[in-house]
Amino acid sequence: MEKLILLFYLLLSLTGCQPTQTVVTHELDNGADLIYSKIQITTELATFRCLRSRSGLCHYTVLERSCSTSRVNCDPPITVFTMRQGDTLLLSHLPDDFATCVTSAATPDNACAQQLAGTGHRTP
Repeated sequence: MEKLILLFYLLLSLTGCQPTQTVVTHELDNGADLIYSKIQITTELATFRCLRSRSGLCHYTVLERSCSTSRVNCDPPITVFTMRQGDTLLLSHLPDDFATCVTSAATPDNACAQQLAGTGHRTP
């Protein structure tokens, strides 16, 4: 049943019935991609796409937005996962206002602070 609900939300997002936000992280080094990731957020669904990565892997950290800015009384991240370049992952039931960090190498939690402060951005 859960898969049917996810499919329904996905179909609605494709028809434009749900507001969608896109988070793009694109870092270059001398014209070469270090990391290029897109996350599309539609209501309860978030589609993570690892487009390109220098290492061939995208390392994601998903956390509460308030934790990404204050770093005070932070719970552990909501989820941490790694994807191969070219892969897509669909997650549901994330908080309404979550933050993400994506890097081409596994990094300690505090290494996401700089990226969360300004590299990834949301567009309607």
